[in-house]
Amino acid sequence: MKIKKTFRLFANCIVVEGISQATICDLHRGDVYIIPLEIASFLKVCENENSIDERDAYSSESKEAITEYIDFFKEKELGFWTDEPESFPNLNMKWSSPEIINNAIVEIESIEKSSLLRIANSLKELLCKFIEIRLYNSINKEDLSYFLSLFNDSTLKGITIFIPYLENGILFFLKDEILTNPLVSLVVIHGVRDYRLYNHLPKNKVKLLEKKISNNTHCGIIDPNMFSIKIPVFTESMKFNSCLNKKISICENGDIKNCPSMGKSYGNIKDVSLTKVVKNKEFKKYWSITKDQVAGCKDCEFRRVCTDCRAYLENPSDIFSKPLKCGYNPLTNEWTEWSTNPLKKEAIDYYDFTSN
Repeated sequence: MKIKKTFRLFANCIVVEGISQATICDLHRGDVYIIPLEIASFLKVCENENSIDERDAYSSESKEAITEYIDFFKEKELGFWTDEPESFPNLNMKWSSPEIINNAIVEIESIEKSSLLRIANSLKELLCKFIEIRLYNSINKEDLSYFLSLFNDSTLKGITIFIPYLENGILFFLKDEILTNPLVSLVVIHGVRDYRLYNHLPKNKVKLLEKKISNNTHCGIIDPNMFSIKIPVFTESMKFNSCLNKKISICENGDIKNCPSMGKSYGNIKDVSLTKVVKNKEFKKYWSITKDQVAGCKDCEFRRVCTDCRAYLENPSDIFSKPLKCGYNPLTNEWTEWSTNPLKKEAIDYYDFTSN
């Protein structure tokens, strides 16, 4: 008796269907593979049935394409043949996080020390795991060192720091104080004019950008180079907003927001605690907006690994509008420059990016 076999993707390789094509997200290696919808449909049949006899429903031309893709999947170690499909359960797609706040953005350039202490104590109380520190035009070494020192006894997992390029005095400060801090996972130096200054810095902890980041209007750009192809991101995106869920931000003037780029403030750090703001239902309203609710994004095959900006929208009056700074069209599968798209001009004028 011939044993029937079926083809299965590994549990951490997930199919995501868009309106005109699909992807396989390899959540182990961090890769995305584009596939036709017909192949995605075949893989679903394999997932739901115990044999591949269902292939007989396809045309001979389809069978040839399926065979080629199976060979490709085997070559890339995305899947395998098995006669015991029940022995390979699907990945648990539940997402949970015990932290009240998972990540925070702090623009510390103009915040006084007493407020920095208040911010640090609140973030520790909220069990914050990740912090992004932003400096746009100058670096107060004393304040930066002080703020970092406040987390030495915390449960924090990582700190990313954005700092401006400065020709004098910054190199030794970075090497001796910042990069030696075990909590600092990445330093992004923007506006770099001379890359030679940083030749001796560890490349795994330093990223150099030629573009100057002068303010928070640079947020919200949707770029395939910034896709985050990881299990926690993928599973979180199924139920929550992939950018704003469990996030809090403190702007350079002390205002507390969901994101520094958003207009709505929920008070100032001098007058209200972060803990009180987090309890505000209005503050949490963006947390549960998923890509499956957002225009354009719900039809996109990249929606599980892409971030989602709610600060800059194609229709500023609709919180479910497509991100303004996304140039991808899931209908045509083409990437174009969002800033020169005439259909976005009205929204671009609305947000007034001329101060960049």
